Amino acid sequence: MKNTIGNNIPMFVDGATVLFVDDEEKVLTAIERVTHDESYNTFFVQSAIDAIEILQQHEVHVIVTDMRMPEMNGLELLKVIRDDYPHIIRMVLSGYTEVNTLLDAINQGEIFRFIPKPWKSNEELKTIILQAIEFYELHGEREMLMQFFEQWIDGMEPQASDFMFLKQLVSSRKRHLYQWDKCDSKELTTQ
Repeated sequence: MKNTIGNNIPMFVDGATVLFVDDEEKVLTAIERVTHDESYNTFFVQSAIDAIEILQQHEVHVIVTDMRMPEMNGLELLKVIRDDYPHIIRMVLSGYTEVNTLLDAINQGEIFRFIPKPWKSNEELKTIILQAIEFYELHGEREMLMQFFEQWIDGMEPQASDFMFLKQLVSSRKRHLYQWDKCDSKELTTQ
């Protein structure tokens, strides 16, 4: 299973890391088959305890967890992640559809998305993961822009490097929007 991580994880999809947690090895194997050609890094673990170990050792941007697992269930894991790693985008992939538990996961774990198991299609799963990475990126960009404008408002003169960063950010964002438009067009023609 791939789990390569570079020392300098760049922003955007190519440097993002997604952690998948499910106590069923066959589910993790299926997800690995679906994601093996994607440009983000992946980790696959079979328990919440192993997931926490990965989080302590590596930067993770998105986590996708099952709900029903031994030792620590998905809801408990999501609460730990929310408290200790609030920047991580949290998603649930589960065949467990008990409404109250799902509402608890949404309200207490603040999940980004619930994905029913089995997922509808491999393309849909890939798209959902990319959307979560994109959401992570947008949140990070928003924070950087807020800091930039707060400094400017406080009277600190922006440096040339700040403007270069903004130009690169706008260029990258345009490129991402173009890629999403291509994905949407492809999806429409296949339906």
